[in-house]
Amino acid sequence: MSQKDNLNRSRIENATVEKLKKMPVRTRTAMITAAVLFVITFLLQFVLATVMPVGENMITDWRFISSSDPKEIEGDITSYKQATKQNQIAKIWGSDYMRLQYTIAANEAPSRLVIKTANNPLRVDIDGEQVLNNGYGEYNFTGSSYQSVMLEAGDEKTLDIYLYAPLAFSIEAYVAPVDITLKESFWQYIGFGVSMAVIFVGAGIFLLSLLLAARSQHILRLLLLSATVFFGGITAMLYTYMQNTSLLSWPYWFLVQLLCELLLMVLAYITVLACCGKAFKNAVVWIPVVIFCAIIPVFPNVWAIRAVAVVMTTAQMFIALKANAAFAESAAEVPHVGVVRGLLFYGALVGIYNTCNLFLGMRLLSGYLFSFSLALFCIVIFVVYCRQIIYLDIKKYERIRQLYTDSAWIEDITTLIVNMFLQKEETTFLSEIARGLSGIIERNLEINDEQAEVHTCVGVREGDAFVEIYNNGPVESCDYMSVYHYLNGQPQKYMIGNTTVDLLFQMDQHNAVIHFENILCGVTPGVENIVKTAHLNLSAAYQNLNLKNDVSDIQEELFINLATVVEQKYKQTKSHLLIVSALSFELGKALGMSDEKARLIALAAMTHDIGKIGIPESILEKDGSLNANEYECMKRHTEVGFNILSLQKGKFFETAAVIARQHHENFDGSGYIGLRGRQIHPAARIVRVIDVADALLSKRSYKEVWSAESVKQYIEENKGTLFDPSVTDAFLSCADELFSLRERILEDEN
Repeated sequence: MSQKDNLNRSRIENATVEKLKKMPVRTRTAMITAAVLFVITFLLQFVLATVMPVGENMITDWRFISSSDPKEIEGDITSYKQATKQNQIAKIWGSDYMRLQYTIAANEAPSRLVIKTANNPLRVDIDGEQVLNNGYGEYNFTGSSYQSVMLEAGDEKTLDIYLYAPLAFSIEAYVAPVDITLKESFWQYIGFGVSMAVIFVGAGIFLLSLLLAARSQHILRLLLLSATVFFGGITAMLYTYMQNTSLLSWPYWFLVQLLCELLLMVLAYITVLACCGKAFKNAVVWIPVVIFCAIIPVFPNVWAIRAVAVVMTTAQMFIALKANAAFAESAAEVPHVGVVRGLLFYGALVGIYNTCNLFLGMRLLSGYLFSFSLALFCIVIFVVYCRQIIYLDIKKYERIRQLYTDSAWIEDITTLIVNMFLQKEETTFLSEIARGLSGIIERNLEINDEQAEVHTCVGVREGDAFVEIYNNGPVESCDYMSVYHYLNGQPQKYMIGNTTVDLLFQMDQHNAVIHFENILCGVTPGVENIVKTAHLNLSAAYQNLNLKNDVSDIQEELFINLATVVEQKYKQTKSHLLIVSALSFELGKALGMSDEKARLIALAAMTHDIGKIGIPESILEKDGSLNANEYECMKRHTEVGFNILSLQKGKFFETAAVIARQHHENFDGSGYIGLRGRQIHPAARIVRVIDVADALLSKRSYKEVWSAESVKQYIEENKGTLFDPSVTDAFLSCADELFSLRERILEDEN
């Protein structure tokens, strides 16, 4: 080979490697899975047929001749081809009739001649006398591939086998004792045992499916998996009978076997397609295919079988290609989706291989190996789905519990604060805060399987001393003055210890201290959030003790304050919320919205990240980029925010809830939950653009500040993918004004 040829070959190999590297991981996994399964099936058949034959006296040295005319191989033949162990008999294209001759050595005891074919009709003559005919000259194929002929003791004998092989061809023949040996018995009955085991496994999977997924979205998948395993065992059992007994010699048994294999393939494909709801519509392709397969019993001839094989293989390839794209969109729904897709390609490979061999007259892949491989693969998928269902059930329980955790104390605090805003008398106000807040803390700890009986006391300053007005006991002593002096000089008027909490409320010349203790299990992050949120809003209520505000306004203020607490904790600044709110209002106006509607969106946008209250602080405060697991956890904040906000009533909370849930959705459907285009609420589409723009213009631990021009270019480049085109156009039309407004907000904060 020349240097130029070597160079071209190297370039081709490098190009192939690059294509494989660029190929999606799941597609590579699918192709590798299919190739490995196919190679394993092929090698197992080779090992069972060649390396580990059942008969010790295997006949390989055949004298043979083939022809398209059966008359040409009858009578005395003077010229035969000679086969050897290394160079065995192979069918010649167009020569469907074959005659094989062999001289059987003299034997002192009776023996058996065992012959196995690829369901080929044959006639056996010994010394010119016919001893067996299972349809030769009458049928195109026969049911049983196993035949046995008794050989009497005596001198050497001339064995002639006349065989018709219009489809696949193979022959194995060996001389064995009359009594079946242990080795032969093992190979005969191993198929029966494994087939029965697969059938029982299929039945067990069916029952387990009903127990596991009676109310699950996976029930269809699991039932189809169980049906595939069960039917795979039935098909393997039928194939084993036909391979090891001559009871099913009627030709229609071959058609039954072929139909079983075709239907097993159809069932396997539908099962895999059912793993992905979006691909399931492709299963309708099998309806005309199954109807077409029904022509085999009506027209039991060679070309009908070949036609069915071609149609079947074409359908397999069509569905494999169609489903491949659909699986890419639904990968998140399917565990180990690359391996699952591999089954589609594996079936297509087997179909192509067998179809080619039907035309070329070569040996087909073993039916029971193919059946077992499909059944085993479905069992593996079933185990994966069982784990998935159990995992989903656990996650569902955790989500329900988290929902209750996220929302229960918010609801309690909302009710408490609303009631406090309606109070007129200071003593009642403070006592109710102490009683109500201690109850909320106790319930929050119970949700986390912790028990605590929080003790509370309240002191009000009168002159140079504090007078205790409430003590739910036993709080033996509380140094109110020391707490007051410490908190009075702090920007935050609360102090959180390991098992204690102190709150300072101030109004003109009035000062009050509320003390909580006996939180023996420790102040959890949940309790800390309760304290901070409650104090922020109750301080406002204390300062407006004699005013009656609208309850809905109070609730909105509570949640905006809560969102501010979360934002300050996350970004160490409240400017992001103010910027998103102000810029969303201006962008809404640029889109032609009324002042009222734009103001509603702007106000609701303040709470878009409120769900981060349910994200661990270690993730919120991490320097640098998040890893995959941390990112998945961070994505939960949209659902947590929706859960919190959707429990309240009113237009503000309806808009705030949908913004919280959808503000990370992309216009092309590549966002957190996959909403696309007009499925995304208009308010969320507005906040999406503003949120991204402000994030790019701000310094983060994982990025530097972008220039205004870079941000505008980024927004424009992602028009129609990340962002709504109409919102993008409106943003770009007033981007300079929006950026100027942002700068003024930052200056005001400083």
